[in-house]
Amino acid sequence: MTLKGLIKLTSILQDYSLTVIQWQILLVIAENQGETITELAQKGKLTCGTPSDIAVTVKRLGEGRHDRPGLGLLKKKRHEADGRCFRLSLSTKGKKFVEKLKQQMKTVK
Repeated sequence: MTLKGLIKLTSILQDYSLTVIQWQILLVIAENQGETITELAQKGKLTCGTPSDIAVTVKRLGEGRHDRPGLGLLKKKRHEADGRCFRLSLSTKGKKFVEKLKQQMKTVK
C-alpha cells in the first residue's frame, strides 16, 4: 500500500471512529469466526499486540464496558472447554459493517 493509500484508508476509518488496528482485528475475526484471541495470536493471524491488548480492543468492538458502550460489531461465546476464553464472531451488524467498509476499501491502493 502506498502512503497515499494509507492516508485514504485512515481517512475512511476515521469516518467510522475506527483505528487501523481495530479494522485489522475485525477482518481477522471475519475470516476466522469461532476462534479465540489466543488461537488467533498463536497462529500469527493477530500481530497487533499481546492477547490482553487485543482483548481490550475486542471489548470495545463488542459489548463494551460498564462505563462505555461498545460498538456491537463482535459477539463472544464462552469456550466450551475453557470458561476463561471466548470464541469470537461478527454480529449481524458487524458483518454488514465489514462488507460496507470492504467496498469502500476497494478504491484504496
